[in-house]
Amino acid sequence: MKDFDALKDLWSGQTNGPKLVYEDVLRDLRKSKSSIARRMLTEAGAMLAGILIFSWIWVRSSFMMWTTHLSIAILIGCCLYYLVVQLSGYRQFSSGKHLLQKPDVYISYLQNYQQQRYTFNTRNYRIYSIFIGIALSLFAIELYHISSLWQSALGVAFSIAWFIMCWKWMATYRRREQERLKEMISELENIRKQFG
Repeated sequence: MKDFDALKDLWSGQTNGPKLVYEDVLRDLRKSKSSIARRMLTEAGAMLAGILIFSWIWVRSSFMMWTTHLSIAILIGCCLYYLVVQLSGYRQFSSGKHLLQKPDVYISYLQNYQQQRYTFNTRNYRIYSIFIGIALSLFAIELYHISSLWQSALGVAFSIAWFIMCWKWMATYRRREQERLKEMISELENIRKQFG
């Protein structure tokens, strides 16, 4: 009877955490990974469309001032930078070479990738926004010369509202991306603890 009581105490002392099935976790990881990769590819497509639109405007329109040409060149440069970063991030993230390795290797890879994305979405985004602000300011010079005062003020107000909206959207975007990556990392750590 003592053995039965000892066994009963041992069983009741154990935590009944959810048992993870490796295939289910791997399927969820692939799903999250493809979702992030698809979003990156969509953003790269939007930047490509922006480059084409700005290039078309630059070629088809005649501008009075050199500042407008510089403004459009800066906007195209910003879009090109973002396009290259997103495509390289997409290539790096969507390659499956890290997923099927040991969980420790993939966890390390995801933590490194999470830090890179956080840096890109904070510091690099600030620099990116500063250059777009410079480009819009340079464009405002021509806008001031070819339009009335109220139209110029409306353009400046729209630009300020656009920046505020983008900063709020970026904060939400950054938080969601970090949460999704944290979730992927925690699932892998749970697998490692269960099977390791």
